[in-house]
Amino acid sequence: MIDSARRRLLLSSALIGGLLVVQGGQAAYAGEIGDAVKSLAGGSIVREKVSLKELGLTQPITLNSSDARREIYLPVPANVKLIDPSLVVDGHYIRADGGRTTYTMALDGNVVAARSPDDAEGEADVSIGVDGAPRPSGFVRLGLAWASVTGRDDLCNEDRSIGNLLQISPNSYFEYGYDPSGVTDIASVWSALPRKVTLLVASDALEGGSYDAAWRLGVALQRAGKDVQVIALPKPGSEIDTTGLKIPPALMNVPAFAALAKGGKVALANEAEVGALLLLGAPQVRADVAVSDPALAARLKTAFDAVGAELAQADPAATAALDALATRKDSLLNAAEAKTVDVRTLAGRPVIAVSPDAAAAATGLFDGLWRKTALVRGMVLNTVGKPNAGSNSVALGSLDQSAGNLDVVARGDWTTTFDLGSSLGEGKVPSSMTINVAAAPGATETSPVASVYLNDYLLGAKRLTADGKAESISVDVPSYALLPRNTVRVQFQRQPAGGNCEVPQAFPAAVLPNSRIWLEAAPAAQNFSGIVARLADDSEVIVPQGWRNSATETLPTLISVADAAGISPSKAVLSLGENNAAIAPKKPFLAFDVPVAGAADTVKVAGQHVSIADKDGKVFYDVAGLDHVAVLQAVTGATEPGISYRTVGEGPRLDKSFQLGQGDVAVVGEAGILAAVNSNGTPAYENGAKGANNAPFTLSKLLEGSFWERHFSWVATAVLGLAFLLLLLLARRARKRRGGDQA
Repeated sequence: MIDSARRRLLLSSALIGGLLVVQGGQAAYAGEIGDAVKSLAGGSIVREKVSLKELGLTQPITLNSSDARREIYLPVPANVKLIDPSLVVDGHYIRADGGRTTYTMALDGNVVAARSPDDAEGEADVSIGVDGAPRPSGFVRLGLAWASVTGRDDLCNEDRSIGNLLQISPNSYFEYGYDPSGVTDIASVWSALPRKVTLLVASDALEGGSYDAAWRLGVALQRAGKDVQVIALPKPGSEIDTTGLKIPPALMNVPAFAALAKGGKVALANEAEVGALLLLGAPQVRADVAVSDPALAARLKTAFDAVGAELAQADPAATAALDALATRKDSLLNAAEAKTVDVRTLAGRPVIAVSPDAAAAATGLFDGLWRKTALVRGMVLNTVGKPNAGSNSVALGSLDQSAGNLDVVARGDWTTTFDLGSSLGEGKVPSSMTINVAAAPGATETSPVASVYLNDYLLGAKRLTADGKAESISVDVPSYALLPRNTVRVQFQRQPAGGNCEVPQAFPAAVLPNSRIWLEAAPAAQNFSGIVARLADDSEVIVPQGWRNSATETLPTLISVADAAGISPSKAVLSLGENNAAIAPKKPFLAFDVPVAGAADTVKVAGQHVSIADKDGKVFYDVAGLDHVAVLQAVTGATEPGISYRTVGEGPRLDKSFQLGQGDVAVVGEAGILAAVNSNGTPAYENGAKGANNAPFTLSKLLEGSFWERHFSWVATAVLGLAFLLLLLLARRARKRRGGDQA
């Protein structure tokens, strides 16, 4: 009996001791849960990795010839200290022509790596530590240089080797971290935006104001050179790919986090799992810009409350960390105030939050003119735009704020871009350009040549005197060279060195800011160019009502087409049309899958069937079975001109920018414009402009060689005519004198 009682006592003591150990372990584990939540929600270091491919450099960068250089600007948050920044360059060199070859890499003008390879080919992989000092410009400047010498040292040879080259892979990347608390203003967050920007909305079904704000912000981002991805906050039932998602071990016993730890594609079961995704900063909920409306704030709060309940059950200390996150004034859980743009945080990352009623003005703020003024954390936007030029010309200096100076060894390019309408004024197109340049003398007697291009069409060129003084190049602008978005390029070419084997030296050249684009009234609205010139001011964007209920599917298409059509995101109005109900626009318009009353439709679309007719009604394209494409048509005959977008089959997913060219009908797919045609069969080669004659005449034009070249025929005719009249007058006087002498 005693032994039996003793055994029961020992067993009870062991069980109690075991329970105490387990409870002690659970308490310690619970403490770890609170720490893990604090780490996730408490402003941890933000890590970024940006590859050259993500910056738009999708093809290898090739440096060849005797001397080649390239600079690449890597975006970082402006005026923010970088943590452990590093650059990994993936390169490959070839030395088929032999000789001496050298390549260097520089950061912000300081050479940080140099190699002089001797092998016939090899890898040029370099890993470079980067200075973490803040960059006021918002960029780390990477300089690449390649030099190749294949001639003999004692001879002056022309070196045009093609077998010695260095290629840098688009997979090269720049990696850095930063403390999000150091990002204190809108301009800094904007400067750090990646090439692919994520625009967050509350859900797939949006209110009209939020849908309107989303497309405006998307167009502004796309015109700033970004690829826009529209995402909606996930909801229960959404399927999420959790591959690569890192979950702290302490959270593995919390149901919401355990469900996400399964890996692969997971269907979200409840709001708590949405909240867990947000806390983990999963890519599916990681935002750069957000339409901060009450619906988004409410959905975020619901998700955080749900995951907070599960965490509180596991560890009450975790609740305090979540409460601190939810009550922060800069949290995205609080909707933006009216007409406000703010820097907010979501899972410790900075986000540009825009209230729906501030979106139109925000597109003006994000334009290059005003962007750098946003040196505060939040702004109230009433109106942000540009002054109306109201003249018949636009100075190139007003289009591009950067300096036009170049140091030219053999060739240098200066470029600027402008949009029809938004940059030039409503209903106006370029008729001519006067490009004022200056160049310093070089080491050789060969004069440099300046060439003017518009959208890669050579419009004119001039051999420069190169004495450091201003010289003018006047060129006509034919209509076939115009696009909705245009690029002006001025190329300088000079002989880098003469005899005696001089070392090539760079000499300055400049495009002067008083260079001008001369304007005239846009041609008749019969094709895309003519209509685009009218869409950049007061215009109307018309989409079916149902598009609001599938925002992530329809917004990318709306953004890409509106960008291509030159729609002003600050001035256009959004109208929601009823399905299959014809609309009569009161302004130049862009209509999506909505019939336009009175339009002369040469394009007919029914499901997967497309037919296109010419001006006489004769069908020249009739095809069934098409899919994943759409047809754009320049619409005339309605009360206002416009562009109509018709979905064929399921339609394409357009999430990249593209260019509308000449013509009045275009078929577009996911790769951009697939085919374009003038349905009247006659391409417009001239826009009826007087060209350079539209520029006012000044005496300085008489000093331009191009003026006399362009007008030689009528000047010669005038001179011969005057000489003939002078001879007749002299002959008449001579006869009178002879008659007087005879009398």
